Amino acid sequence: MNIQTKYMGKTINSPIIVGSCGKTNSVEDVIKIAQAGAGAVVLKSLFEEQITSEVSRNTRLTQNLGDMMDAYTYVVEHTRQDQVAQYLKLISDCKKNVNIPIIASINCVSNTEWMHFAKQIEQAGADGLELNMFILPANINVSADEIERLYENIILSLRREVSIPLSIKISPYSASLTKLCQKLSWLGINTLSIFNRFINHDIDIESEDVKPAGILSDPSEIYNTIRWTSILAKVVNCPLTAGGGVHKAEDVVKLLLAGANTVQVVSALYEKDYSFITEANQFLEQWMTNKKYICLDNFRGRLAVEKNSSASVFYRVQYMKYYSGLE
Repeated sequence: MNIQTKYMGKTINSPIIVGSCGKTNSVEDVIKIAQAGAGAVVLKSLFEEQITSEVSRNTRLTQNLGDMMDAYTYVVEHTRQDQVAQYLKLISDCKKNVNIPIIASINCVSNTEWMHFAKQIEQAGADGLELNMFILPANINVSADEIERLYENIILSLRREVSIPLSIKISPYSASLTKLCQKLSWLGINTLSIFNRFINHDIDIESEDVKPAGILSDPSEIYNTIRWTSILAKVVNCPLTAGGGVHKAEDVVKLLLAGANTVQVVSALYEKDYSFITEANQFLEQWMTNKKYICLDNFRGRLAVEKNSSASVFYRVQYMKYYSGLE
């Protein structure tokens, strides 16, 4: 069985991509990921906010320096460069130790602060760059059109900055998600990745405080990922990477049938460690053997919504047809 596919312009030996997380933050872990059979790995993100907050913390030391702006500037730039240098070294060291594509990742909320880091990432040898765009449409003064233009401006600006393959990872929050994804795919990106996960919050009723909750994905999230993978697969003008709720080996097959070119996993690795990658590859190969499929293209997208179709079951969002008997 041939489970090779394309990702970020490269041929990879498995459609399983390990997404940005704590398990992709060291050379040792990346080596284990490669040995387990992953097709590629996305390194833990370099956060735009992380660099900004670190600079802010360090520059508090210089707030009473008065006119000594040279000292202030030095602290700012040294802090910034130290953060970036560590990340660039991670890229370089990973490239020396594994033969799978190493994809850098930046979590961004603007198109200014982090942009000059991208060129350094390219020079460090990264095989591609994933932009994780965490834009929550919560500001009442910012319209949907303005958010979409920000997405577009970031991509266009970055395309002028670097030539390495580019993946855009977006959230499901959009007034017209299908149209937005299609527009982004026309801007020269190499992969569209759905979906990123915002941190969840809970309320502690004893302390009356907000606390983080649900750090890992829930298996039920796979259903939303399946729906949107099927809807977007034949609409976007680039390969699609799907993730979110992937907890079983079967989920990889489901998303390939829905039209994904590659499948991104994170939470399953925290539950089963790197053995999940090996297990999922073996399951995929056995399933293909049973179905007499020779390669992924034999079945990829068989259940995707046909372009311009309005009759797919994936458009159904009401319960009436399937669950009316339960009432």
